[in-house]
Amino acid sequence: MGQGKRMPESTFGLCSGNDGTAHEIERRDIGVDRDHGEVSVFRCLRCGRCWLHYLMEYEYLTAAGRWLEGEIPADVAANVKPGDALKLFGKMESYYRGGSAYGGQVLLSQGPPARWLFPFPGK
Repeated sequence: MGQGKRMPESTFGLCSGNDGTAHEIERRDIGVDRDHGEVSVFRCLRCGRCWLHYLMEYEYLTAAGRWLEGEIPADVAANVKPGDALKLFGKMESYYRGGSAYGGQVLLSQGPPARWLFPFPGK
């Protein structure tokens, strides 16, 4: 997908369990991986869908924060460990990335996440 496709809507989409309304999201913090990325799981309390969220910030660079987010099965979400996150993104068909490093845009992305996490100052 090259640089990614801009996605202006919510990365969660609409809830299939409640006639197309917004998801009712609960967040569970998993922990920090060895690269200091913060790993969380979001789950919709209505439909049960789950998303893996990864946040990386480089405090020494201005506007260099970035995050990744992609849907994962509920059984994976229940057992995910911080060190599993980047491997899981690499196996996804696609996932979203965004943050200040990308000018606040939300982009649909594919492939290994390492290239999106490389420290560079955003725009």
